[in-house]
Amino acid sequence: MPGPADMGWHPPVPAAILDEDNTEWQVVRSWPDDAAEDYVLELWAPGRAGVRAAHLRAGQLELLRDGRDRRLPALKHASPLGEVVVHRAHKRAVVKAGEHYLKIFRVRQSDEAVGRHARMNELLGAEDFLTPDIVSSTPGCLTITTLPGRSLFELGNDPAVSDALFEAAWHEWSRAWVRQHSPANTAAHRTALEALPPRTAAVELESLQRTVHLWLVHAQDSPAARPGRTAVRMAAEQAAQKLLRTDPDPLVWSHGDLHDKQIFSADSGAPLGLLDFDEAGRAEAAADLANLAVHLELRLRQHRLTAERYQTARGHVIATAAELRVSPARFDAYAAATRLRLGCLYSFRPQWAALAEDFLSLHNQRTQAA
Repeated sequence: MPGPADMGWHPPVPAAILDEDNTEWQVVRSWPDDAAEDYVLELWAPGRAGVRAAHLRAGQLELLRDGRDRRLPALKHASPLGEVVVHRAHKRAVVKAGEHYLKIFRVRQSDEAVGRHARMNELLGAEDFLTPDIVSSTPGCLTITTLPGRSLFELGNDPAVSDALFEAAWHEWSRAWVRQHSPANTAAHRTALEALPPRTAAVELESLQRTVHLWLVHAQDSPAARPGRTAVRMAAEQAAQKLLRTDPDPLVWSHGDLHDKQIFSADSGAPLGLLDFDEAGRAEAAADLANLAVHLELRLRQHRLTAERYQTARGHVIATAAELRVSPARFDAYAAATRLRLGCLYSFRPQWAALAEDFLSLHNQRTQAA
């Protein structure tokens, strides 16, 4: 089986690129498009507010018009109201306008997004988690309020924040997460819970397989990627076995994309904040908790968490899983899937190419050990 030393290939996405006016754009984020050598880019340039979406097709840059996206028509009206802080071409965008965020979707997806946000607002008790209020919704656009405080990501990345304050924030998150998943809470909100779409292990696996497929499409013509292709295929098979061949835990409410940038801490004693319910549904508790744990590992490797803070935060995630009686096998299964997914995704982000290589190599080592 290929080992860590064989995982040296990553997609040739540039860290910076010139447009036809000779403006240099920095690549903030990138995603694989459906064809090899085609990428979706999110760009930033010094002296320009916000980000721009673009495509890179066979080395040729195609910038989308500022504030325009043919599949996100609501962006045309939203972008003049503030700063575009997220724009993944043809998928989604976010505009920050004062105390509000305008989330832009494809028109057919906006009702679903509004429904998920509304259901989560019903399910979560304000004594534990504040959630953004829905200000308005129009076809393709959801306007929500901002949350007070700073994210746990920001707290962990700030050396001016004391370790004691950091630990207290994670302790409060753990207590609140357990309380909000109690059987009594679920029973009292059964209608709202059952209105959320199920995200079973099979659904999780389909999402992972799409990511792996795109990675393999982009790696298919590179001789240097041959060992990596073998390793990624085998890792995907291992992840599928873990997700589907052990008994699932019960489905509970799920954030759907839980990581440390989604959790906010304000004043001591105040409720935490929880952001972004675009992927909310019903899933095993392991899905959110493993996703959070692997993202903490990502922060450690990005040098955005010290080893001590990583251990503190991860310790609270593991303790939360134990209190919620998450099966260790299910936690491991979802963690393996998340690690492989993030390793593939971050391969396409030039500033994190070495990190992605480490992530995929680490995943490969763990599957060998298993």
